[in-house]
Amino acid sequence: MPFTITSLNQNNALGTANVAITVPAAPIFSETNLVPGESAGPEDLVVTNEGSTDARYFIFADWRPGPDTSPAGAQILADKINIHIQDDDPDNPEVIYSGPLSGLIEQPAAGRELAFESSETLKISVSLPSDTGNVAQSLAIEVDLVFVGMIDEPQP
Repeated sequence: MPFTITSLNQNNALGTANVAITVPAAPIFSETNLVPGESAGPEDLVVTNEGSTDARYFIFADWRPGPDTSPAGAQILADKINIHIQDDDPDNPEVIYSGPLSGLIEQPAAGRELAFESSETLKISVSLPSDTGNVAQSLAIEVDLVFVGMIDEPQP
């Protein structure tokens, strides 16, 4: 004798959210001629969540050779230049990344939370270690800091 089983899952709801992490378009450093042992910054960079939900963001360095510099020369410079990024909490500043420019890939590793309709100020500095030597002399690099946002969970 045949029989039928029916399962019903009612009242499902789906929604979408908009993730929009923004930073100012103006450069924070320009035409910085670092010599070994020098640093520039810290400079402030305001990161804003203009989306419709809480978000998490990651930072990448997108670098390329500057004028009269080969890709290999830019790689040398990206490996030598140190970038330090931290929040501006005066009591307990959190370091988001500190290391070579070439290593600034998807940092911080777990992402950084930024609530809906909020912003935070990051302090960014760059330095060229004193032991760099002549290998980096007359090299140039252009860098874009790329902020990629995502949501952790689907929104109802």
